[in-house]
Amino acid sequence: MYLGLRDIRAAMGRFALVTSVVALITLLLVMLTGLAGGLADQNTSALKALGPDRYVFSAAGEPSFTSSSVTTGDEEAWQDAAGPDADVVPLGIATTRVDARGTAEPVTLMGLPAGTPVPGGDVPDHGLLLPESLGGTADTEYMNHQPVAWADLDTWEAMTGASSPTVLMVTADLSDDDWDAAADSTGTVATTVDDSFAALPAYQSERGSLLAIQGLLYGISALVVVAFLSVWTIQRTRDIAVLRALGASTRYVVADAAAQAAVILTVGVTAGGAAGGLLGALVAGAVPFTLSLWTFLLPPVGVFLLGMCGALVAMHRVSTVDPHLALGASA
Repeated sequence: MYLGLRDIRAAMGRFALVTSVVALITLLLVMLTGLAGGLADQNTSALKALGPDRYVFSAAGEPSFTSSSVTTGDEEAWQDAAGPDADVVPLGIATTRVDARGTAEPVTLMGLPAGTPVPGGDVPDHGLLLPESLGGTADTEYMNHQPVAWADLDTWEAMTGASSPTVLMVTADLSDDDWDAAADSTGTVATTVDDSFAALPAYQSERGSLLAIQGLLYGISALVVVAFLSVWTIQRTRDIAVLRALGASTRYVVADAAAQAAVILTVGVTAGGAAGGLLGALVAGAVPFTLSLWTFLLPPVGVFLLGMCGALVAMHRVSTVDPHLALGASA
C-alpha cells in the first residue's frame, strides 16, 4: 500500500477528480433511494400502519383496491374459516374530498367499524377523524399519495356512495397453507400486507421505474471506477515495473493497487453518503423522502462493493506487467 498512498499524494488532482465522481454518484443514489422510499410510503403507509396478517379481496379478477368489493357473507365466511379467535374487520377505501381548514381537500377516506384503533386515535361513532396534516388529531398516513381520513362505515358509505366495503382485514394464527385453504373455501383472494401493494394503481410501474434508475446508476458507478483506475494504472506502469524488477511479487503489487482503489472509494462514498444524508434531512419536509439507515448505508456500501469489483478488472493490467518490457519501453 506504500506505493499507492505515495501515488495519491503525488497526484492529488487525479485523486480529487475520481473521488468527486464517486461521491457524486453516491449522493445521487442516496437521494434516489430516499425519494423511492418516500414515494412508496406515500402510496402505502396507511396499509402498513393498519397491519393485518392478510388483506382479503373479492375474487373477481386480479386483486385491486379500486374494484374489490366484499360482502357481509364474505366477512362471516372468513370468520368461520379463520376460527372464532380471528379478527375479521371490513375496510372501505375510496378517494373523496373533505372540508378541512375552510377548503375542500382531496383525501383517501378509509371506513372502519366505529371504535377501531387507527394510528393516532379511534374511529369515531359518527363523522371523520382527520390527520394532523389537515388540522386533525390522527397521525398522518398516506395512500395513493393522499392523506388518509378515517370514518365509521356508515359515514364512509354516505360520503362515497359505495354500498359495501372494499376489503377485509384478517388477523389470525394460521399457517400459509391454512390461509390459502381459507381463501379457496371462501372464494376470495388473501394477500400479505407487502403483496397487497401490487393491488394499488400504478404502484408497480412507479416502483419499477425508480428501481431501474437506481440499477443504472450502480452500473455506471462500476464503469466509472473501471475507466478511471484503468487509466491511472496505465500511468503507473513504470512504477509497477520498478517494483517487479526489485523483486516485488505479483500478489504484492495487486494488493497495493487494491488498497489504493479502496482508499479512493472509501473517501468518495463517505463524502457522498454524508452529503446525501445532509441534503435528505433538509428536503425531507418539502418532498417525500425516507430518512433511515437503509437509505444512507445501502448506496455507499453498494457503490464501494461494485467499485472494488470494477477495480479488479482494472488490476488485471497490474498482474500482467512484465518488468523487463516495461522498463525497456520507458528507457
